[in-house]
Amino acid sequence: MRYNLDFKLQVIAYYMQGHTGRATAEEFNLDNKIVIKWVKQYQSGGIDAIKPKTSKAYYSREFKHKVLTTMLSQGLSQLEVALRYNISSPALISHWHKAYRQQGMSGLTSKPKGRTAMSKPFITDKPDEEKSLAELKRENEYLRAENAYLKKLDALLKQKRKQALTKQGSSKS
Repeated sequence: MRYNLDFKLQVIAYYMQGHTGRATAEEFNLDNKIVIKWVKQYQSGGIDAIKPKTSKAYYSREFKHKVLTTMLSQGLSQLEVALRYNISSPALISHWHKAYRQQGMSGLTSKPKGRTAMSKPFITDKPDEEKSLAELKRENEYLRAENAYLKKLDALLKQKRKQALTKQGSSKS
């Protein structure tokens, strides 16, 4: 669940008035770990550290390596390193560390997310006489697939119309 900045500031202010983490968590119906995390983030980075992120953060592989090197050389916990470098989730550092142990620096390179873009259709503007045999075969394959798709779409639309007509007819009786 995401919490807005005002709510986080209320929780932190309540804690700073001398209440324990557990009492603050109970007062605001939160987990004790979240309260402590917000307080530590606020103490180390001010308001900017607890602001909800408007976009997903991107970390370069060099930055990830610097974070891991700092953590390992100074014996810091993931939470301490996350606070030092203003990383919202200490668990992210755990993922980086695992990838680094298994694959080295290449494990720290961000992988592209989502589907790849659709390729361009195989129909070119060249006259048929100028197309190679391979181009003609690809175009033929593309047109067959397009034709099959349109036939299937037409059959589905006819089926829906037929169902709509039978529903209308049965409701009049």
